[in-house]
Amino acid sequence: MENMDHLREFFNAKNFKSYHPLMTGKELGKWIGSFSPHTFSSFSSKLDFLKQLNSFALSHFEDELFFKQLLTQSFFEENIVGAFEVRTLTSRLDLLKINGVTTAYEIKSEFDSLEKLEKQSQDYLKLFEYNYLVVAEKHLDKARLILPDSFGIYILKNKTLRRIKASKKNRNFDSISQLSILTARELRGEFKSVDKRYILEIYTPNQINEALKEALKKRYSKKWNFIKERSSEIFPLDYQYFFHHPINPRLIYSK
Repeated sequence: MENMDHLREFFNAKNFKSYHPLMTGKELGKWIGSFSPHTFSSFSSKLDFLKQLNSFALSHFEDELFFKQLLTQSFFEENIVGAFEVRTLTSRLDLLKINGVTTAYEIKSEFDSLEKLEKQSQDYLKLFEYNYLVVAEKHLDKARLILPDSFGIYILKNKTLRRIKASKKNRNFDSISQLSILTARELRGEFKSVDKRYILEIYTPNQINEALKEALKKRYSKKWNFIKERSSEIFPLDYQYFFHHPINPRLIYSK
């Protein structure tokens, strides 16, 4: 086994983030071989390589992708709509769950910084009803000092997510902010108008919040159902890719 610190550096560096399922078997071999030549010394096909890659990464590295696949697989068991990397004002939310209420999940693995957490948490409070930080245990004490009191917390313990604090329902979301993350088409669909001043005059904050949930469900339901229905065909590291690129996994993995 190669030096684990060396591999940890690779699996959390920009070059790992350059991985995507469209790479051919030859490209994958060159990609991993340039940094870690002995970890995957031989593989018979692209599919075989990806099996090894997923098994190795999810067994050894508790990074953002590891957290995401745990959350995603738990969401598959629920009747919800989920979404990855949702643009939220000045931040980008890791995972959103919509099932009658909106629940935001921001991930901070042991490899992440808490530098943006205060700004991110303030953005999410303007938009969503329940908010959680999913955090590596080493960041827990510092994160508690940064987070608003209403935020809930999950930590990773023995490769399992454990909720140590429940989120309080947020009733102070900001209608202007909620309208700002909807497209013109979504505004017309929910309010028959793109004039935000008019909408704010006609609709109550609760009505705007309900319309936001409906718009986000419509925006993401097809993409979410695609990966949920094909979860047995998609490798965990690729959930997010196929959410944004709904292509038959067999076509991608066979190349």
